Amino acid sequence: MGLDGEESVTQWIHDIEVPAALVSYNYRTIQKYFAKELAPYHIGWGHFAILMSLYEMEGRSQDSLALSRGFDKTMIAKSVVKLEAEGIIRRETDPVDKRVRRLFLTEKSRNFRPEMERIGYRLNEFLVRDFTADESAVAMKNLRKIALNASKL
Repeated sequence: MGLDGEESVTQWIHDIEVPAALVSYNYRTIQKYFAKELAPYHIGWGHFAILMSLYEMEGRSQDSLALSRGFDKTMIAKSVVKLEAEGIIRRETDPVDKRVRRLFLTEKSRNFRPEMERIGYRLNEFLVRDFTADESAVAMKNLRKIALNASKL
């Protein structure tokens, strides 16, 4: 405990025995990191996730993007509108199925791809900075198990 009788965040992290509380803390902390790092690009963490997905596979539909990343379709739709307004992506109607809107990168988003990748890479490196290779592998295995369990909620 601190001098004023309050516990520090570090003490709370050491003491807490509730996985959901730690997952929630990690999520909030990572959100703050992304807010700071992505501010110059006028995008947030959700936009970043969409961009990274499009860097992997351009031309996906909004629905497939939502399903593949566990995002709410409404969140994807709102994020796509913002990204389009910022000139970061463009939407095209699928020539075969006119109901489907496909997402494509713009020159602007292609130009800042290296920076987006650096932001993500730096965060991931930081999160496991004190881990051995074996510890890192075990952490990934356990985080994946937690995510698979959460996907069933």
